[in-house]
Amino acid sequence: MTDLTALLIKTAGRHPDKVAVADDEHELTYSELFAAAAHTAARLREQRPGDGPVLIALAPGTAWVAALLGAWHAGAPAVPIDVTHPPERLRQIAAACRATTVLTPTGTAPGWAEGLTALAPATTPVPPGTGWPGLSVDEEAIACIWHTSGSTGTPKPVMVSHRAVAARAAALPQWAGLAPRDRVAQLTALTFDAVLWEVLGALTVGARLQIAAPRDRVPGPALPRFLAKHKITAFTGTPTYLSAAPYTELPHLRRIVLGGEALHPGPLEQWISRYDVTNAYGPTEACVDAIVHRHVNPGEDPVPIGLPLPGVRAWVLDDYQQPVAAGVAGELYLGGAGLASGYLGQPGPTTKAFLLLKLTGPDGVRRPERVYRTGDVVRERPQDGRFVFLGRADDQLNVGGVRLEPAEVEQAATQIPGVRAAALLTDRGTSGRPRLVLHVETDDTDLPERLRRQLADRLPPAAVPALITTRPALPRTSSGKIDRRALAATSAAEPVSPQEGTRAVEPGLPEAVAGWWQEQTGAPADGTRDFFASGGDSLGALLLLQQINEKYGTEIPLDAFYADPTTRFLTTALTPGSTP
Repeated sequence: MTDLTALLIKTAGRHPDKVAVADDEHELTYSELFAAAAHTAARLREQRPGDGPVLIALAPGTAWVAALLGAWHAGAPAVPIDVTHPPERLRQIAAACRATTVLTPTGTAPGWAEGLTALAPATTPVPPGTGWPGLSVDEEAIACIWHTSGSTGTPKPVMVSHRAVAARAAALPQWAGLAPRDRVAQLTALTFDAVLWEVLGALTVGARLQIAAPRDRVPGPALPRFLAKHKITAFTGTPTYLSAAPYTELPHLRRIVLGGEALHPGPLEQWISRYDVTNAYGPTEACVDAIVHRHVNPGEDPVPIGLPLPGVRAWVLDDYQQPVAAGVAGELYLGGAGLASGYLGQPGPTTKAFLLLKLTGPDGVRRPERVYRTGDVVRERPQDGRFVFLGRADDQLNVGGVRLEPAEVEQAATQIPGVRAAALLTDRGTSGRPRLVLHVETDDTDLPERLRRQLADRLPPAAVPALITTRPALPRTSSGKIDRRALAATSAAEPVSPQEGTRAVEPGLPEAVAGWWQEQTGAPADGTRDFFASGGDSLGALLLLQQINEKYGTEIPLDAFYADPTTRFLTTALTPGSTP
């Protein structure tokens, strides 16, 4: 067994009858959870063809956690996916990671998984006494494959070893301050590696992991309601996610870990003043969190990302990969046991991102170090050695904690007839939050509405542009490349054309919905512009649908609204008997 499985089994042995994981319908004790995982592991060992990765195509719940643990113990790389994403996206992921098997609730392969062996996780009662058979798994074997946005236009499979996950799991209890009495919320999307903070944070100390239902994951009032109902003591999320929730006094809550994007304390001042907040930093390639700043103060601005965790080494280097002095900006490079193994099937990007450099370690000895080049620009504070995030060294974007390579969206756009070129940037809508804006070179002024629908069929919701503008020609540099700086400058100076999604006023929209629309966009719901062209953004869309679904008992899906973000769509969706 790896240190990872040994660590988890040791904890389970100390708390066999304690609830380990719970959702709205089920609870599993530590004994029951590991018995179910052992059952799934046995099934994978018997029926998985070859040694290919296993896609976990399950909704958030106790079965998902058991499936993850089962895949680990079977020695199978686990690939969590979001089954609500477009089928084309899921096909891309299955191909990119070379999956051979998919775990589904019924053991039947969905259409996008054609050719894969479909299995169901353990569904029959498993005796709690079922042991965890002593199967040896190499520490360098791949535990998880996470898919990040790729600059080549397709998802980038990040391979994380058992050793890397074990290194993070071993450090978690101390820096996160978690204990057996805690109740840890599972709110993160299952496709982001931050879910490991939740799962391992609970299961390595004997705490309870409480999994949120889909309705409880929507940003806004649902968050404090969920935290209060389940007496949650610790949770993690992005600053954007927390800022969408109304401040609430929660007597059981002790710790909040924020990450995924820069933390600006202003909108979160009350939360930071009341609760113990940690600012955590860590790209997927460094396995969840690599650098943390504990006990954020309301007056800190900028908030540092902090100091490296035990086992993590960090350097700030210049363009020639030489160390810079404290206080001087440079690019952050990370090393240590938590580094990913590379990108599956992508030797070029792996060689570019993971380097072998001769660097001075904490012991003062200069030696070869395997490092990950983050692309993040930071400086080290001279007074305490804490790192401060300054921005990016490349064009990568971050919206609401989701990192995006512009090329992935741009390539998807240029595959659509009528689009000669495309450039993805960000601006700030009416809410002041960053949103994606796609600038398209085309002669078809009616293209944006059709283009958004087609992009929604190919990309995850977070990558679908909030606004699409058309131009007969995008600005170019002398070398013929799109001039992004000039494009950003002209976009800021020019008012947005009202051509996107122009529609006649749609009668029948409830007054409450019209009010919520205006709250999120700053514009009246008069039918002349779609939601995003009116000033809305992706978080605003989530909040709008959450309010509508809660009040009217509907289940309007986000992807359907992205495909047609109009007042007409909402009016139709709220008509009795309609199916959005």
